[in-house]
Amino acid sequence: MRKTLRFSLMLIAFILPLLSYIGKPSVASAGRFIDNGDGTVTDTNRKLMWQKGDSGNEVTFEQAQEYCKNLRLGGHADWRLPTPDERDTAVTVELMMPLHARAAYARLDLYWSSDPMVLLPFNYHPSRGPEVSRVYPAKQGDRAFVRAIRSLTVSPHRDGT
Repeated sequence: MRKTLRFSLMLIAFILPLLSYIGKPSVASAGRFIDNGDGTVTDTNRKLMWQKGDSGNEVTFEQAQEYCKNLRLGGHADWRLPTPDERDTAVTVELMMPLHARAAYARLDLYWSSDPMVLLPFNYHPSRGPEVSRVYPAKQGDRAFVRAIRSLTVSPHRDGT
C-alpha cells in the first residue's frame, strides 16, 4: 500500500510540471501566430491567415471548393484550399491541436489541399500529440475535412474585394 502511494505521488510530481506545457506554443513559434479572435489565426512569417476551425464534416473536393468560395470569416471572402507546401508549416500543428486534443483515442483526419489528387493527413495521438505526416493520394469521391486559408497580400479590404 505504501509503495503504491509513494509511486502515485512521485508520478503526480513528475506529471504536473509537464501539464503546464500543454497547449502552449513552442519557443520557435512564439509570436508567429496571432489568434485574431474572429475564428481566424494569422501566420505572420508566411503572411497567411488560417481558418481556426474546420468544416465540421467531411466533403468531396468539389464541395470543399464551394465551401471556401462561400466562406465569410473574419470579414474576409477570399478563402481557398491550402497547397501541400502551405500545410507543411508549424501552423498546422498549432491550429489543429485544439480541435483534436479532446480526442480520447488515436485518430487520423484528412483535409483537402488545393490539388484534388492530394489529401493532407493530420494525426492526433493521445500520448504523442499532434503529428503532421505525409500526403495521401485522393480518389474521385473521397471525402475529407476543409481548413481554409487566405493570403494576406491578396486583398487590402476586409470584405475580400
